[in-house]
Amino acid sequence: MHPVTPSTGSSSDAHSHDSHTDAQGRTIYRCGSLVYTKMGLVALFGWLLWGDFCFTLMEAVVPSILPLKLRSLESSNWLIGAIMSTLPGIFNTTVCPWVSFKSDRYRSNWGRRLPFILYTMPFLTLSLILIGCSDSIGAWLHSLCFQGGSVRQAAVVITLLAVFAGAFDLFNMFVGSVYWYLFNDVVPEKFLARFMSYFRLVGVVSSAGFNFFIFKYAESHMREIYLGAALLYFIGFGIMCMKVKERQYPPPPDAGQEPSLMRDIKTFAKESYSISYYWNIFLNTVFTAVAGCMGPFVVFFYRSLDLDLDLIGKFNAINGVLVAACLTFVGGFVDRWHPVRVVAYLTPFGFVLTLNYCVWLFVGTPPPMLIFWALAVFCVSHCLLSAAQQAASLPREMELFPRDRFGQFCGAQALVRSGATMIGGVAAGLFIDFAKEIFPNGLYPYRFIYIWQTVFLVVAFVFHYRAYRVWKRLGADDGYVPPTKRFSVNELLARPPEPSKDGFVHAGVNLRLAWFGVIGILGLVVFNLIFAGYFVFFAKQSRDALVFGIQIAVNIALIPLYLKLLRFMERP
Repeated sequence: MHPVTPSTGSSSDAHSHDSHTDAQGRTIYRCGSLVYTKMGLVALFGWLLWGDFCFTLMEAVVPSILPLKLRSLESSNWLIGAIMSTLPGIFNTTVCPWVSFKSDRYRSNWGRRLPFILYTMPFLTLSLILIGCSDSIGAWLHSLCFQGGSVRQAAVVITLLAVFAGAFDLFNMFVGSVYWYLFNDVVPEKFLARFMSYFRLVGVVSSAGFNFFIFKYAESHMREIYLGAALLYFIGFGIMCMKVKERQYPPPPDAGQEPSLMRDIKTFAKESYSISYYWNIFLNTVFTAVAGCMGPFVVFFYRSLDLDLDLIGKFNAINGVLVAACLTFVGGFVDRWHPVRVVAYLTPFGFVLTLNYCVWLFVGTPPPMLIFWALAVFCVSHCLLSAAQQAASLPREMELFPRDRFGQFCGAQALVRSGATMIGGVAAGLFIDFAKEIFPNGLYPYRFIYIWQTVFLVVAFVFHYRAYRVWKRLGADDGYVPPTKRFSVNELLARPPEPSKDGFVHAGVNLRLAWFGVIGILGLVVFNLIFAGYFVFFAKQSRDALVFGIQIAVNIALIPLYLKLLRFMERP
């Protein structure tokens, strides 16, 4: 991908959003010093989306397959939580903030983001290969060092998996810390939401393909899957890095000064953590991440419902395809209604969904195919909501954080988030182990994961609401400028907000956007109605039918409560 020749004017870190027509009649789009024709913009999107395809498939392998491998080796749940959440959390609290801060200030012929990806690519690829070969390496090491001893071969393999997964997390942190910032540096701002829709579309399709065609082989062909992911990442993602060109940046604030770790730490802490408004954004992310610490155990929840890996993979694939279809057009709505507002309206649905899944604590298990098709039906109502949230999530942070220090603020957020997930990963595993002490037989204890998630998602929403209220007072859709100095939130909230310019707002609420959440809740009503009907007419289990009936009534009551919550959020 080659943009046309940059302008010769002075480089600025701020985006230039103008488009104009050149002497040849071509429409020209600018992003700082980068200048694109329409074909150049298409090429940019093409290479970035190809990179996303390779990166998504590579990243899907470890979190989806490794928990299954660890459990097959009889690892405890707290150890699975530590390997899957605490180890990445350690690197998120150390590597991610440092890389984010330094990449904002790094200058090279390759740009400020790409070098961090390219230099760590060989090591990340090697770590994937080692995870895939852990069984063979463990068997060889056990025969060499522990033959005839008390150390089991499974313990050696688990130790190797922890080391190799730690290496993967370390080097992937260099990539994950800067990859998302690259879009903010090379894509013209007027196309960011639409680009993110296509970006999420490719990611969803990639994940759907993985779940539909590959995930069912997770236990039988682990080595081949890991080796394939390593090869695709090294070649495919590497080509993307070679084809995308970063723009020119002005000298960093500390240009010409001697490197100083203490000065960097002081600057990072003062700029990132001294404004209370950003703490609301950070803590919203923190508690959402702690809720997500149960992610590695979700596959075992579905197994507790007697779904096999083939059905789980196909369900995830169906959900992915439906979301992908919505992502083809939902970006325009996100641009129109603003990503901050879109996320604010759809966030409450998160804990409504997890609350519904708690019903499985009180009922028996219907036939697996009935559960599969009920989940597929629910995906139809949920896909538009999920697509809008995915398209809006990263543009929301690009809007809320200062653009010239976007990496730094994302790193600051990652630090506090990962500090929490380091503890949350182990705590989540201990929570499941505690449930297993009470219910020692089978996979039933994994149904408790949604109690954990509901509690933490409710707390996360409180901070999300606080940040949203301040965002409105700071200018909202058209006048918001990310604050860089401390201010009194209480004094700010005392001022009247700017009137909304959205033509679909009634009584302060964007009704068309609100319907996304309402449709999602109606989908939950249908989901529960399917099982209520099964227990009434087929299984003849009146108690289970009553539980689902109560859940249906609760969901119907939640619709007016949801609309009242939105009016409360949007009040003057």
